[in-house]
Amino acid sequence: MGVISANRRYGAVFFVLCVLVVAWQCLVVALITYLGGLGQLLHRYHAVMVSLANALLLLSPYWLLRRRWRWLVWIPLVLLTLWSLMQLWYYCSYDDLMPLTAFTMTNNVDSTLVQSAVALMSWHDLLIVVPLLLLVVVCLLQRRVPRWESRREGGRLKPFLLTLAACAVCLVGYYHPHDTMPLKVQLQHNFSNRSYFAANGLIPYGIFSLHDALISYSVTDENRAEISRFLAEECPQYTDNSHGGTRRNLVLIIVESLHSWPIGMTVDGREVTPTFNRLVASDSVIYAPHMMFQTSHGHSSDAFFMYNTGLLPLADAAVVVNHGNGPYPSLADAMPGYDRRMAICTMDGNWNQAVTTRACGFDTLYSRRHLEASGALSRHGNIDDAALTDYCGNLLSQMHEPFFLEMITMTMHLPYTDDKLPASWITRSDTLTAEARNYLNCVHVTDSCLGAFFNELHVKGLAGNTVVAIMSDHTQMYLNRIEGRPDSVMTSNDWGIPCLIVGADTTLRYEPTIGQIDVYPTLMDVMGINEYYWKGLGHSILRYPVASAILPRNMSVIGEENALTQQQLDAWQISRWLIFDAPNWFGDKKKNK
Repeated sequence: MGVISANRRYGAVFFVLCVLVVAWQCLVVALITYLGGLGQLLHRYHAVMVSLANALLLLSPYWLLRRRWRWLVWIPLVLLTLWSLMQLWYYCSYDDLMPLTAFTMTNNVDSTLVQSAVALMSWHDLLIVVPLLLLVVVCLLQRRVPRWESRREGGRLKPFLLTLAACAVCLVGYYHPHDTMPLKVQLQHNFSNRSYFAANGLIPYGIFSLHDALISYSVTDENRAEISRFLAEECPQYTDNSHGGTRRNLVLIIVESLHSWPIGMTVDGREVTPTFNRLVASDSVIYAPHMMFQTSHGHSSDAFFMYNTGLLPLADAAVVVNHGNGPYPSLADAMPGYDRRMAICTMDGNWNQAVTTRACGFDTLYSRRHLEASGALSRHGNIDDAALTDYCGNLLSQMHEPFFLEMITMTMHLPYTDDKLPASWITRSDTLTAEARNYLNCVHVTDSCLGAFFNELHVKGLAGNTVVAIMSDHTQMYLNRIEGRPDSVMTSNDWGIPCLIVGADTTLRYEPTIGQIDVYPTLMDVMGINEYYWKGLGHSILRYPVASAILPRNMSVIGEENALTQQQLDAWQISRWLIFDAPNWFGDKKKNK
């Protein structure tokens, strides 16, 4: 009987410790990603109770297992620890929790991703790992206690029911005494992942994540009727090319993690971006420095999607995961007879680019294996952007006019460490932080690579007939954080990403806020291809006084609310339906084009 009693006591204590580990890890994730940080711990009763309730319910099957199988509880403990760490790293870059569908994108796992994760590690990670390690230590210290030897296991139903009862008590925390939001609304996953997780905990979040990953959303006839009404009444219907110029070739360069604030910046009296500075000051250039990033969980692939299709991304998943095939309308599709090629620094499986490139109408894709096989990477010391611009500069002589060449850079991707690029006068400066200096060094290198590509355009006699559009994919380092200012005083100069179009038929510096969704119709205006049936869900800044954009993470309005704001908000739902219904909506139109 003494052995049985010891076993029961040990099992109960071990179970309670497991619950505390799981609850604590969930609470840390909620606090850091949404509830204001660890300093809010004593003020977040709701989050504490929600975390305990979910931990109790998640681990309650422990009591239903025979004792020789209870070691299985270590599986969810280890998996949750890994999940929590990845969420903290993900949040540092993207201000949200990683959706379940992102875990299936194994083609994205490469040295860059691993290096980025390492760079995002912080002391907060210890709050996730240490509790599990302490639990391991406790178990090792208890090895002398006889645990599973007795054949008399006793009742398993009673402790299981007690656990459920404790869970029910904790569920009281789901009710906010001063919150008017009904519980039914709270449990609906209609806002950001991090806010949903903080409000409802691990199990509801897991259920809705599985639902979003496995269930195909259907588009009803009522939805299609609303799409038709929206496109007819809210979207542009023009076909004139009054803003188009004479240049027929288009080069679209999507630059990784470029902000507007480094453009024009000096370090120790020297220009960080001499190429950009020269272009911005030139004639026949459209420059909008306050473009709002509208990428969501697709990150760089969302930017590619918006610029090429004029559609908004999904707010809760990456379009390229389940909807990469389209078919979609696109800039390339609007240019029949063009030589349409795309070049990237990564392997073609990254972000499903082999598929999305075809869906967006390109004829040829050049990937990392082409950069390696050509020797461009080795010639340039494995600096991605130098190899990319060199390779594409050589491609120019092989392409027939008119052509559409798209390039996606990589050098400015995280991490910004001392060994990312060779040291320079920027990294040897004593200004700003080491991370900021390393970032600016990456900006300077990419700026130099773009300068070399522009030189190739001139050498090959193509500059006079080519429009070059340079866009950033998303933000990375806000200027206010580098300067030590809180986000509460953030301005558009801190977060803006550049939209730069060189070789347009007009000179325009556009200061109001625009969204990435406005690039597609603006490029259609510049290229004079408005006969194409699809003008996108944004607005050309050559035609409309755009002054706002919608941030997808909380659907907030950035900039000034105006007559377009409601249309900009509604466009997110319209785009969602169009993505889900792309074969029906766009397939016939592309066939009959």
